[in-house]
Formats: sequence, C-alpha cells, structure tokens
Amino acid sequence: MNSLRCLAFIFAFALPLIGVADEPASEATTLTKTSMQLNFDLADLNGHVHALGQNDQQVARVFVFVSTTCPISNSHTKTLNELATSLPAGVKLFGVVSDPFVTRQATAKHFEEFAAQFPVLFDSSGLLADVLKPSHVPEAFVLDRDGRLAYRGAIDNAYESIGRRRTNVEKQFLRDAMQSVSQRLPVEISKTKPVGCHFPKRRGSTKTGKVTYTRNIAPLIQSRCQNCHRPGQVAPFALTNYQEAAAHAEMLVEVTQRRIMPPWIPGPSHQRRFVGERWLSDQELALLKDWVAADCPEGDPDDLPPSPQFAEGWQLGTPDLVVRMRQAFTVPADGPDLLQNFVLPIDIPEDKLVAAVEFHPGNKRVVHHAVLFLDDKGQARKLDNATPEPGYGNFGGPGFSPSGALGGWSVGNTARRLPNDMGRYLKKGSDLVVQVHYHPTGKEESDQSEIGLYFVDKPVAESLQQPAKLVGSIWMANYEMDIPAGDAAYSRSTTYTLPNDVILVGVVPHMHLLGKSMKVTATPPAQATQMLIDVAEWNYNWQDEYYYERPFSLPAGTVLKVEAVFDNSANNPSNPSSPPRRVTWGDETTDEMLFCFFLITANKTEDLIHTIYDNLGHDMRQPRSEVSDSP
Repeated sequence: MNSLRCLAFIFAFALPLIGVADEPASEATTLTKTSMQLNFDLADLNGHVHALGQNDQQVARVFVFVSTTCPISNSHTKTLNELATSLPAGVKLFGVVSDPFVTRQATAKHFEEFAAQFPVLFDSSGLLADVLKPSHVPEAFVLDRDGRLAYRGAIDNAYESIGRRRTNVEKQFLRDAMQSVSQRLPVEISKTKPVGCHFPKRRGSTKTGKVTYTRNIAPLIQSRCQNCHRPGQVAPFALTNYQEAAAHAEMLVEVTQRRIMPPWIPGPSHQRRFVGERWLSDQELALLKDWVAADCPEGDPDDLPPSPQFAEGWQLGTPDLVVRMRQAFTVPADGPDLLQNFVLPIDIPEDKLVAAVEFHPGNKRVVHHAVLFLDDKGQARKLDNATPEPGYGNFGGPGFSPSGALGGWSVGNTARRLPNDMGRYLKKGSDLVVQVHYHPTGKEESDQSEIGLYFVDKPVAESLQQPAKLVGSIWMANYEMDIPAGDAAYSRSTTYTLPNDVILVGVVPHMHLLGKSMKVTATPPAQATQMLIDVAEWNYNWQDEYYYERPFSLPAGTVLKVEAVFDNSANNPSNPSSPPRRVTWGDETTDEMLFCFFLITANKTEDLIHTIYDNLGHDMRQPRSEVSDSP
C-alpha cells in the first residue's frame, strides 16, 4: 500500500500527464439548483444495494466521482476518508467509479489497497454519470435533502492546476458545502472548477462496446428482481445467475417493457414519491432490451458483482413482540372464500406506538389478505368463544366496533416502518383481531399465521408531546355499485372534505378483480388539485400500502376524491365470470369493492382525533351528497 501511495504522489507532480485537464481551481459562487432524478439503484463494491431513488431518511447525499488511475483522484483518498469518518448529521458520502475501461474486481482491489473508508458505488452502466454529468475525476456533487444540486466541483483547493499542488490547503469546498446542507443553510460557494483527469468518455457500455450480463444486467437484476426471483420466494423462477437470466431473457424484456414487472401498480410519482418504488428507469429498460438484441453476451467474469445478502425470516429485523394464531385453521378444499377473525391477546406492560407490523402468512397458497383490528373491550373474545372452530367468521367487518387498527397485509405488500418515529396507538390490554381472507385451492389446507410488532422506541407520553407522531386512518368508499355484465368502463367516485388540518402519511387503494383504474386527488381550498396516487392499470394480485417518502400537510377544507373504473367485459382477463355476469358490492373475491384508506397524522393530536371521529361518523353505506357517480 505504501508503494501505491508513493507512486500516486510522484505522478501527481509529473508533467505532462496524458488525459489530464489543466484547469485553474477558480471559484464560482452561482449554481442553478435543479432536482436530480435518481430513479435507480446502484450496488457498492461490497454488494450492498443503495436505492438512490429513495430518500425517506431525508438526508443530504454526496457523490464524488473517483478513479483507479487518476493520480489526483487517488491523492484525495485520505481526504475523503477523513470526511467520511466525520460526516455532519444527516449527510451520506459515496465514492463513484463510472469508468467503462475498468472491471468491478479491479476497482474493488484498488480501493481495498487504498483503504477507502467510504462506500464506493460501481456505476457500471453510467446511470449516475448520465444524471450528474461530471467533467473530471475527482469531482464532487452535493444533493440536499430534497434532491436539489447544492454544490459541484473540487473537493478542496489542494491543486491550483495540474502539477501545481499547494503546500497548504486553505479552502475545503466540499466540507463547507456538507456543513451548510446539514444545517439546511445555503452553500456560500456552490460551484468550483475541478482539477483532475478528464472523465472517461463512454464508447459503449464495456470494452467491447456491448451490454453484457456481468457488467450491466447482473447488477440490475440483483437490485430490481432478486428480492422475489430467488429460491424459496414467491416468484415462479430464480434469476440468480447468467444461465437463469439468459433462459428468460426475452420474457424479461416483454414484462419490463409492459411494466408488468417489477410489480408496482402506481405510475411514476414525480410530485410525491412513495417509499419502496419499484419503477424501472428508461435507461434500465434500454439495457435489458439492448442485451437481448445483442444475443445476451455474458461478459467479463471480473465485472460480476458479489451476490447480495437478503434478510431471512423477519425482513425488518427481530420484532419487539410476535403474536401467533393459537391454533391452526383448516381451510376446506372448495366452496366460497372465507373471512375468519382470530383473537390474539397482546401482552405489553404499557401503552405503545406501533411503528411497523410484519405479517407472515402460515400458508401462502390460501392466505390472500389480512386486516389487523384492535379491541380493548373484549368484544371479539365473546364472538370467538361462541364458535367451536378457531376464530369466528363474519363478512363485512370484524363484527364489533374496533378501538383501532394496525393496518393490514395483502399479496405484494412490503413491511415498512412509519417515518420519523411515527406510530399507531396500541393500548395496554388490547387484543389484536386478525381478519384473514382465505381462498380455497382445491384441496384441504391449514394455516397458522403470525405477526411481528415493532414499537417506537420512546414512551407514548413522550411521543405524544411532539407533533405528528401519532398515526391514524380514515377511509372512503362507494357501496352504490351495480356493474352490468359486459360494461368495460363502469365508473364510480366518492369525495370527503377534511374537517381539520392533517398530514398525509400514506394511501391504500383497494378494488377486486374487475378493477381497471383508480385515481385519488386532493384539492385544498383555493389551490390546485394534487395527484395523490394514479393507478392506470389495476392489478388485484399486487396491492400494497403506499407511504409517502415525505409526508405532507393538507389543510382543513381539502376535498379528497377517489375515482375508479371497473371492467366487467369478456375482454378483462381477470374477470372471474365467463360469460360476464352482473356484479354488486360484496366481500367475496367475485364481488366488487371501491375503498381507499388514508394514513394521517397532525401537528395537533386533537385535530387527528376529531378527523378520525368525523370520518367514522359518516355512514358510507347510505347515499349522501359526497358519494356520486363519475361524470
């Protein structure tokens, strides 16, 4: 390692240097602040995938384009190590290698020898470089918490120009920029001219000018597909190596181009991003298409990234409390769908706020969805004791007035924590009443599901003294549903006016097999209408809870509107009836629904409580002025 550092030192003072730009490190204090759309994932050299399209932690991010060959870049490794080990609060730092002429393995060896103490992203297809457009290495880019470019340029003023290194480094441009964005302050010097080697031009995606599996496709599949497409998971086949990917190559192109995969039914959310968005960028789609068009070349083995490590068992880590159905429930071989309610006592010493729930179906073949109600009065126990089988059946609701709810689970749902130490209220002594929707498979099955609870790591009283920590839910529905056989565009809508100021945390749309599309909007008083979620092609098999990356305020008087379209024609491949039949509202899969749930909080707890009770006070089953047909 010492010989490498010595060599870098010598080359840094050598003239001339081929491929090195001789530019003065002059300062410019102006920078056009633009929002950077990083809608893709990149893996670092250790194989850890970083979802650059997500920033629900609300941190500023620093990307420094570096090199394995540029001596000025290498001479800044020590400086970057010092910055990485003393980052200001709310800032993350990444090195980035986006050189088409170096392999991943060679890059990993280089930064191991230079003892880099910061994650180095391997931008194998130039996705990040295409967005930030560096001109040199090293060159730093600072994005604030909102993804806006706050600084670009040199790390410091160590170099006046090529071959002219200052004895004393007087200006720490990058460090100062990070300090400013950490404190949410303007960056005083927001742009400087970097001194270093020219950023390598991309003459094709690899040395051979082809998109290859090892360099371009394997990282994409690992970050976007392998969460499901690996042994033991829900996907029908694995995509863990070249042979598996090549065997399904044409199918990969078809399902990604048609936006069937990865499963993500909302369109790309530009105004309000969701946590966990699985929407491939146009560049990623093009990589898959070009790879197949080139007859799926495998590429250099030295470009292959390490296999990712996935959490087994509980995806969010060990729960604070696990509750399980006390007995297995037998699902008959055939007959109508079942809604069975199971009463699970919760043993906690004090009231809690629940940050997340993780539902584990005991039998994925028969469990379609589950809703988690709370009962603090023992009502559900009486209903359970009145039936001989485990739990009790009841279509519609749980058969009692719940004291609260903890969300739910459905096919495609991903367990997530509520942001910013938010949580749902869980009163000591409550029972968790789990309503499970079972779908017979043609043979007798059994299920014994379990739920992991994750608590906010603060006493409830302390949390409630802070604004926007308690999360509740309201809902909208239209029960006036009578869909004629053959109608391909049956529309219904419903509206609700918020009585108090709230903060919208998430949205959960729900329909059945005839669902075609759903659009949910919010119109604040005297303001433009905002799109909350737009599902252009509903897919019953992929439903989720959609948390906003940045929860946002909606004032009292805001009109929430849900517009849905249903397709009861023979052209709907999901139509359960052939020929189509008349369909009305109902709980079974072959019936239909229009629901939308909203997760909300508020700066004032009383505003949240009043809004929830106002919403519950509306009898959604009765016709009223706020429930109407779509025009």
